[in-house]
Amino acid sequence: MALNNNEAVDENEGDGFPWETVGKRSSVGLAKAKKVAGIKVSTLMSFTEVEVCRKLEVTMGRVSEAIVFEKVDVTMGYIKDLHCLSTTTQDVGLGSIENVHIHTQAELVKMALEKLDMNPPQSNPSAPLEPIHATAVVVEDIKH
Repeated sequence: MALNNNEAVDENEGDGFPWETVGKRSSVGLAKAKKVAGIKVSTLMSFTEVEVCRKLEVTMGRVSEAIVFEKVDVTMGYIKDLHCLSTTTQDVGLGSIENVHIHTQAELVKMALEKLDMNPPQSNPSAPLEPIHATAVVVEDIKH
């Protein structure tokens, strides 16, 4: 059973993960990716090392490590290690999930933040965000 891509996506789930900082939908098709994060993630004939999402769909892809909060749908794909909550729905067709690791919500949020190299969300969401300081270096100046 595939995930409904027309379904409304709520960024404010309240599970402790800052979903507003990742995309609503992410898709990896015919590619290899290190890290993918989104509220809904689809992996189609691809390989991904780490995926963090609420809902994951793996059709004919392979995922080394998935951190999923709500639902996993594996049709003909493969997930080596699934980290999830006890309430996470798993729907597996001809594919497979090798290892399932059940975590508490706090553990799952912490693991997801660590895997994505993100900081925990601020305790005061209305506090101003700190600017990121970046330095640009001109490697080559192209003159017309």
